[in-house]
Amino acid sequence: MERLKITLTNTDYRQCLALCLKGNGHASTINRAQVLLALHDGLDISEVMRVLRVKRTRLWRLRKQYLQGGLNDALSDRRRRS
Repeated sequence: MERLKITLTNTDYRQCLALCLKGNGHASTINRAQVLLALHDGLDISEVMRVLRVKRTRLWRLRKQYLQGGLNDALSDRRRRS
């Protein structure tokens, strides 16, 4: 049971929650917000992968984006460099 915990700020948590509950936005952005909320709640990685249908590398990459650049960076739909 591997866990990949992050701690969202109160503002970031409320913003992710509002994004998920309202459903306004791109599906990929909402999915990223759901992943961040799941990691904040300390859910098991395999459970997050199964329920939200994301790969392990996506979880690690999204966590890194949030920790380095904040919420807007993590939710943005930028392409990776090759």
